[in-house]
Amino acid sequence: MSQSKLILSQTPALSVPLRFFLTAPLFGVAAAMAALLQGDDLFSSRWSPGMLACTHLLVLGYLGMVMQGALLQVVSVLTGGRPPHVRRLGALAQAALTLGTLSLATGFLTASPLAMGGAALLLGLSFAVFIGAVIAGLLRSRARRDAGLGISLALAGLVITVGLGAWLAMGYGWEGIALPRHLTDVHLAWGLLGWGGILLVTVAYEVVPMFQLTPVYPALMTRCLSSVLMAGLILWSGGGLFDAPGLSAVGGSLSAAGLAAFAMLTLWLQTKRKKKQPDATVWFWRCAMSALLAAVLIWAVAAFVPAWRGSPAYGLLLGLLVIYGFLVSVVNGMLYKILPFLTWLHLSIEVTEHKLSRRLVPNVKKIIPDEKARVQFWLHMLTLLLMAGCTWRPAWFLTPLALALPASNIVLWLNLYGAVRLFRKTRAGIAAASSGGKTETT
Repeated sequence: MSQSKLILSQTPALSVPLRFFLTAPLFGVAAAMAALLQGDDLFSSRWSPGMLACTHLLVLGYLGMVMQGALLQVVSVLTGGRPPHVRRLGALAQAALTLGTLSLATGFLTASPLAMGGAALLLGLSFAVFIGAVIAGLLRSRARRDAGLGISLALAGLVITVGLGAWLAMGYGWEGIALPRHLTDVHLAWGLLGWGGILLVTVAYEVVPMFQLTPVYPALMTRCLSSVLMAGLILWSGGGLFDAPGLSAVGGSLSAAGLAAFAMLTLWLQTKRKKKQPDATVWFWRCAMSALLAAVLIWAVAAFVPAWRGSPAYGLLLGLLVIYGFLVSVVNGMLYKILPFLTWLHLSIEVTEHKLSRRLVPNVKKIIPDEKARVQFWLHMLTLLLMAGCTWRPAWFLTPLALALPASNIVLWLNLYGAVRLFRKTRAGIAAASSGGKTETT
């Protein structure tokens, strides 16, 4: 992978993804506050109001926020199709997602129909605007059909996730509407695998070789894996909805095998890196792939041990491994590469436009120093271990978790904001040099 495959001329303004990136860690802090408020009852069941609130604060507020911001950027540079009015639509989608997620968490904690109704409207608006903008961008694309397929499948997964989520939210908030709890697992699977998993796999094909200096993924995987995951998810969902356990087993096994192959291949590619000393991003990805393999293993064992599958700890442990161990770790690691790269890119464009020396642009590795990212990585790992401990002994580990989770996200926010401050400072220097007539050949 090289930058030559990216259509950098189509990159939107830095403010488009930045508002999403800077908001996401704040939801990690909000999830910690909700966890502390609920106390030991939080881990009593996956259905507890506090667990539902914390899960959606992380899945919508953290993961959804970063993935919306990143995809508005990615669809432009991977496919060449910039979404129309991307600044205004991005701002609207981000504001609605922020307010809608907070309203949804409030609805879970208070069982308020008003909060649930507000959440449904706001989240529906956010995802309608976002999906419409991305589809418009894909229709304008002129290249990279492989990436377009993966993004399109992920968007299809998002549409199904949002539809199921709206139905469940109405059932949760209003007594007159049935709450089809049997659809909760389907909603969760489409959100985590159909939307998040397929999107991150598609983006990984580009960012892992580019930023981690690994060999490229095999063409067979880049062409087929997203479709395999989608087919497995459809079969698994159909088996559950139509009471066909054999079909569910085939679909689940197909998806699990695809995810395990992706994780193992990613870990193997990292051993072939041109630069042997791993940075924080590599460690985040290693954590993510290890958590994904652990989740697949636990799922496979539970298929043969019904007593384990029926225990509350099973669902909680599987969920935290997929959500926090896999998805949050990957997104966290990508932020430490994507934001510095975008910062460097926009500053480079500015010095080129003003015919100034590229020496005014800081080295991409200095925009967020690796030693700062490593501090946050270890806080992230501590948080993951404490979450796992809470599924066993919440009375022991909940208070430390409520301290580690916000600490990790505050450090992440400070690291990201440090890149923003450097961008503003450098941009001011470029403007001063330009107005002073200090032009040089780039």
